[in-house]
Amino acid sequence: MKLFSVICFLFISYGAVHAQQVDERLLTKYSQSDLTSMIENNPDEYKMLAYALDNAIYVAPYSNIKGHTLETIVVDSEALPTFADLQLDIRPENQYFKIQGEEKILVIKSTWVLNHEMTKK
Repeated sequence: MKLFSVICFLFISYGAVHAQQVDERLLTKYSQSDLTSMIENNPDEYKMLAYALDNAIYVAPYSNIKGHTLETIVVDSEALPTFADLQLDIRPENQYFKIQGEEKILVIKSTWVLNHEMTKK
């Protein structure tokens, strides 16, 4: 019985420690089990997504380019949410959105850009 209790305690402790490794801001887009699986099976992707929370989005001036229409997004350009808050994916290519009511665009950096930035830090 003691052995069973010790095993249960170790299992619960491991789960609690493991759960603490997840950046809770990612839980707005990903489930706990998805993140835990990502940490175990693809830790580089998890690290990139955690880095992206603070580094993936920026605002730039908008210049209307003929023939190009950008999807419009509603955000406060002074208090930007994360990509996860916006339910957007980090993709292999940069993403551009026109900020509604402003002459600005919201840029979501690509996986390549984010990974490149991470290697320089």
